[in-house]
Amino acid sequence: MKAEVLILWVSLTLCCTLICGREDVKENKFAGVQVRELQTLTKNRRQAEEVDAAMLDKLTEVVEDEKTKPKKKKKTPEEIEAARAKKQKAPKPTKKPKPPKPTKKPKPPKPTKKPKVPKPTKKPKTTTTVQPDIKQPYPDKEEEKKLLTELGLDTSIQPVTPKERRGEEPVEPDLDDMFRKPTSPTKTHSELDVDYWHPRHEVPGRYPDTKKEVTTPEVIMYIPEESTTIPYIGAWYEEYDYTDLAAKKQEEEEERALKEKAEKAERLRKKWEEEEEERRKQISVPAEPKKCPPLGLESHRVEDDQLLASSQSHHGFSAQRGRLNMQGSDNDEDLYGGAWCAESEERDHWFQVDARREVEFTGVITQGRNSELHEDFVSSYFVAFSNDSSDWTLLHDGYAEWLFYGNVDKETPVMSQFATPVVARYIRILPQSWNGSLCLRAEILACQLPRSHHSENEVNPSDDLDFRHHNYKEMRQMMKVINEECPNITRIYNIGKSYQGLKMYAMEISDNPGEHEPGEPEFRYTAGLHGNEALGRELLLLLMQFLCKEYNDDNPRVRRLVDGVRIHLVPSLNPDAYELAYEMGSEMGNWALGHWTEEGYDIFQNFPDLNSILWGAEDRGWVPRIVPNHHIPLPENFFNGSLAVETKAVISWMDRNPFVLGANLQGGEKLVTYPFDMQRPPVSLTDNRRWRNNAEMNDDTWARIQRQNEGALRETPDDAMFRWLAMSYAHSHLTMTETYRGSCHGDDITGGQGITNRASWKPVVGSMNDFSYLHTNCFELSIFLGCDKFPHESELPLEWENNREALLSFIEQVHRGIKGIVRDVDGNPLPNATISVEGIRHDVKTAVGGDYWRLLNPGEYKVTAKADGYTPQTRLCMVGYDSGATPCSFTLTKSNWDRIKQIMALHGKRPIRLITKVNVVKTTAASTVAAPSIDTEPENPANTHNIARRRRLRLMRLRRLRLQRLRAGLRTTPATTVTTTTTTASTTLPPETKRTTSWYDSWFPVDEWSTENPFDSVVFESVPTQDYPFEYTID
Repeated sequence: MKAEVLILWVSLTLCCTLICGREDVKENKFAGVQVRELQTLTKNRRQAEEVDAAMLDKLTEVVEDEKTKPKKKKKTPEEIEAARAKKQKAPKPTKKPKPPKPTKKPKPPKPTKKPKVPKPTKKPKTTTTVQPDIKQPYPDKEEEKKLLTELGLDTSIQPVTPKERRGEEPVEPDLDDMFRKPTSPTKTHSELDVDYWHPRHEVPGRYPDTKKEVTTPEVIMYIPEESTTIPYIGAWYEEYDYTDLAAKKQEEEEERALKEKAEKAERLRKKWEEEEEERRKQISVPAEPKKCPPLGLESHRVEDDQLLASSQSHHGFSAQRGRLNMQGSDNDEDLYGGAWCAESEERDHWFQVDARREVEFTGVITQGRNSELHEDFVSSYFVAFSNDSSDWTLLHDGYAEWLFYGNVDKETPVMSQFATPVVARYIRILPQSWNGSLCLRAEILACQLPRSHHSENEVNPSDDLDFRHHNYKEMRQMMKVINEECPNITRIYNIGKSYQGLKMYAMEISDNPGEHEPGEPEFRYTAGLHGNEALGRELLLLLMQFLCKEYNDDNPRVRRLVDGVRIHLVPSLNPDAYELAYEMGSEMGNWALGHWTEEGYDIFQNFPDLNSILWGAEDRGWVPRIVPNHHIPLPENFFNGSLAVETKAVISWMDRNPFVLGANLQGGEKLVTYPFDMQRPPVSLTDNRRWRNNAEMNDDTWARIQRQNEGALRETPDDAMFRWLAMSYAHSHLTMTETYRGSCHGDDITGGQGITNRASWKPVVGSMNDFSYLHTNCFELSIFLGCDKFPHESELPLEWENNREALLSFIEQVHRGIKGIVRDVDGNPLPNATISVEGIRHDVKTAVGGDYWRLLNPGEYKVTAKADGYTPQTRLCMVGYDSGATPCSFTLTKSNWDRIKQIMALHGKRPIRLITKVNVVKTTAASTVAAPSIDTEPENPANTHNIARRRRLRLMRLRRLRLQRLRAGLRTTPATTVTTTTTTASTTLPPETKRTTSWYDSWFPVDEWSTENPFDSVVFESVPTQDYPFEYTID
């Protein structure tokens, strides 16, 4: 019975404690409730074990004390947590909870059953039924949220409902935790298990009427909120081994400190790396050094007096020979070597360049000696600078004197660039090691400093053109743009393909592009025969732009050129080689890189050798009877020989268009050369002895023969015209005649005129100029534009200004001479008619439209037009000094030449016997009378010997008469035998000349300027005319 009473009082004590705790929670807004309830619960349990009465009294006092306690201020969550920790450490209830064993009887505090007991369906019922009886209303949910927000528990600890608890896996508490935590009152009356027994539920009269019983539903409402604080308490209460907690905190602090230390070290390391990178950038060589153009050693803009050296090995190896790509003579003992070479006995060697004012030096390009026998080059050197040529400063790389590495062979240029530009006036190259002899060729890279005043040497081009180097794709695009800007006067076409398949583009500029107009001459400029000679290529592209732009701007001079001339411009005849040279750059390609085609041919020297054919025929007396002096046919099977693909395309292009004048642009020198380019072999001693006895030879002819005997050139019949054409370009050029300092690689060979005959300078076989002159009507020259084959882009404006007027002036020379059309009596044009000029043994032919152009200097000329089946016609044409060609047209009549050729074919192409008994006026009658005599006389065998004898005597007499006429003509006036070719009745010649037919005169052409004896080919023997057959072969 005592035990039951004890349990009852314990139950009452618990209920009272909960009620008081609820009121205090309302007054203090949940501050410190849980701690006080735990203390009261422990104390009441101890008193219940001793005596019931004492517990009741004590319980009453505790309740009164709790009511009379003053309200406490709100505490922050940190203070609450600190207070909990302090109070938890004080009691240490490890063995006290053992006496109350009645808890083993109901066995309710199993964590697995805890979440299952509270049913959410019953909880709202108790709240709704009991809430109206409560005198002091419980705070609503919004107020609860507000209070929890103030305590900092709104987000961290949410109320845990039974449904939420079922999802969680419960943690089984210790036995001590069961007594420490107020978990027993968390279950309401309606939520208790069926088998659960508790003494307070055994008292029947206390639930309905008493105040404490009324407040029980509020306790039920509060219990879930109390339970919400349990997870928060459990977070610091479940693993309460405080030594481990302190150690863990200490470990966390150490880990945090280590992490912060590592992060700080990482930040410092990154900062140090960034600073180091900045420092390296400041002291390291920049990735892209400043690019400057060459100072001008190769192009000779740097004059000879600006170059100085410590010594020289020979006279021909002075400092002036130390220019990049300087070419030496074939003879090493000559005065002109292929580099600067120092005296071997000297100790200090240097090569100095004076810029004449302060500039920014950015680099040096070195090259070895040009020699076929020696391999001399500098392999390392220092560089020094000065402003007064006395105090020199060696270039330093930050650690020591900067030693530059030079060449490994004698021809390949090597460029060394400085880290930063150096401003100075003088620069010296100090060789330190070399291969063979100390020989050097160099170029200096430097930028001009800006100046406030304008210099006389500075060139500002007035034309808005594209001054830069163009590769194959850019060249094609440039030509396309020009064609789009001037579609009415331009046309783009290709003359063929290169070995690698690149098209050789040409641009036609004319008022009617794409069609040959009768009476309009055709002109051509070609460039790029050698791929590394880029200046001519760029000048033609600039000329295209200039003509298009000025034509649209109504420039009268340009309009006159375009309307009166059909201009063809081919900027690149060797596109494969140019692409190779373009990749190397303007200064890094040597003298030979890109010079030849992909197959290894030099296009300029790859044409058929027609000179040997002509000169061989002249030596045999076959010109012009058998071999013509113009339009010499190509040798058989020549195209099957060693001929470049590009050369075949050019030859075909020449045959399709009736060019009158042209020029090919090259580089490496600064002069103009004219044909012949090939040197004629010397005349034999027999021919010389034969002419020495001729008293009728004039001094000029004798001098020419003597020059030929010495192995000199054979001048063209149009030598005077070629010289005029060459001078028209050279003297229009701004600097080509400035030859006081010599040529690019030696002495001046032009005599101050800027022109020379190619055979007297550097003879070549099979040149483009000779082929054009002997195979077509075109007079072609070679124009060497400058010492630098591939100048820098910065020099293109200057080169355009130097060559612009010369390019235009040379085109205008196509109108110099005579022009006309050859027609028949019906007005039909006669193509392929021959136009001969008396005194010039070189003829031209008419084009398809019967029109022709013959370049002549001012003067009076007898011009003859001939055509097959027509009677030749001769006219006197005057060429004046005014601009424009003189019209000189011809109208030819039909002749009986066809019938004469048939008769000649019947009699083996032998001369027809003349009958002197019949006085005939027309040669046709004589031919018809002579025919039966030839047939009848051989019938009598007795008279055969007399007939042959009389024929020989008659031929000798005729030859003697012609020789006398020839000598008389040389003494007095020019020969007029040209007119004897006509067979009209109005001739004024003596009657005896009519004894020969017109075809017989062609056997013995008379030319007062001829150096060949026309009778050397005649053998004065007893053999009749059978000795002169027409069949021939050329060795």
